[in-house]
Amino acid sequence: MAASLSSRCDGARTSHLLGSVTTWYRGDVEDAEHPLHGDVNWLLNRVWLGFGLRKTAALDAVGVSIKEHFVMVALLSGPMPQLELSALVKIDKSVITATIDGLETKGLVVRAPDPRDRRVRRPTLTPRGRKVCQRATAAVTAVEQGLLELLEPSQREVFLSVLRYYTFTEFVDAPEFTRRMRK
Repeated sequence: MAASLSSRCDGARTSHLLGSVTTWYRGDVEDAEHPLHGDVNWLLNRVWLGFGLRKTAALDAVGVSIKEHFVMVALLSGPMPQLELSALVKIDKSVITATIDGLETKGLVVRAPDPRDRRVRRPTLTPRGRKVCQRATAAVTAVEQGLLELLEPSQREVFLSVLRYYTFTEFVDAPEFTRRMRK
């Protein structure tokens, strides 16, 4: 008998394998029997995809992408050379150029020559870009808060602390977003 998947009205996914039914998620998460429930990379990927889908929907309503939002938030502190911006937000220099092109086309960013080196461009948020960035940040914050509120306050703090630890210590030199990675 082949395995089949179905969804119940409460959102739980089940597997009908060899005549038995196993609930893989929702309900008592601690007792989950999903075959990948112990694979940290798979779990992180699922969370990343879930947060990303909701964040993308919120940002689409404002008219910017996730990468565009990253760039705009970084530029709130002031203009900086594109290479510095690329390193700060961990987006490959070829991708940062296309991202800034998109923001420039939308009238959210302008590029000015660096006063010390005219070959270098320094993206700057326009007044409209600052307003859009504020709206986008508010939309994203609402989505993230809604997802984080599914956790107990102490779990939230631990979750965020662990993410920050890995992001800013162990994986501080992790690869940048490149053209090969998803938008």
